[in-house]
Amino acid sequence: MSSKGRMSKVENAAAEEEEVCVVCFRPVETYSIGECDHPVCFECSTRMRVLCGRNECPICRKNMAKVVFTRNVASFMSINTRNMLYERRYAIYFESEAVMRAYDLLMEHSCPLCKDIPPFKNFVMLKDHMRKSHELFYCELCVDHLKIFTGERRSYTRSQLAQHRRKGDTDDTSHRGHPLCEFCDARFMDNDELFRHLRRDHFFCHICDADSLNTHYYEDYSALREHFRADHYLCEEGGCQEEQFTSVFRTKLDLQAH
Repeated sequence: MSSKGRMSKVENAAAEEEEVCVVCFRPVETYSIGECDHPVCFECSTRMRVLCGRNECPICRKNMAKVVFTRNVASFMSINTRNMLYERRYAIYFESEAVMRAYDLLMEHSCPLCKDIPPFKNFVMLKDHMRKSHELFYCELCVDHLKIFTGERRSYTRSQLAQHRRKGDTDDTSHRGHPLCEFCDARFMDNDELFRHLRRDHFFCHICDADSLNTHYYEDYSALREHFRADHYLCEEGGCQEEQFTSVFRTKLDLQAH
């Protein structure tokens, strides 16, 4: 395809979307363009390349070795990057100093309350500042799991943080708190993380699980053995006393056959 044809392709795509990012559906001022010529907003591109460590196009999944952040939609092959500013670590070209400044602002660790101090070098320093100067705290689970920019993170008072962890934020019904492992008295990011923890670090009945019954979890094997004894058929004779899992049976007939 000619350079003119490639230019028309991306320009028409942007026009059809009325300058709205096809990933986040927000108005686009600065685009990110890679070899596949699918323009997305530079924020979505930065989120993937920098925060998530993934270089593929969010639309076609082609790996983007390099991208250009630009205010004007054009085909990647038609852009002259020779004299552009370049971020080597994440392979990003910047059309101008203004575009690079927009990227820098996105990556800054700034206090949302103090307007007269410079940004901090890293998030840890900002977190310490928020705690010491404002008695505000970030949720460590959210910090560890949510791939979002520092400016998007929420800080809480002690009581707000406790509410956030137990039940969620009062103004965000999508978050209902971080689920608790009652055995460890530890909270996890979501139910999937809790499920993986329970399966890995605690015990469940393989018979109930195979029969698609409501799965209950047990802190240790002693507690599971009590379940085996009460609800199934447990052999506790001879060497079976020391066996785990293999000495319990679904029916009395299975136990007798054993």
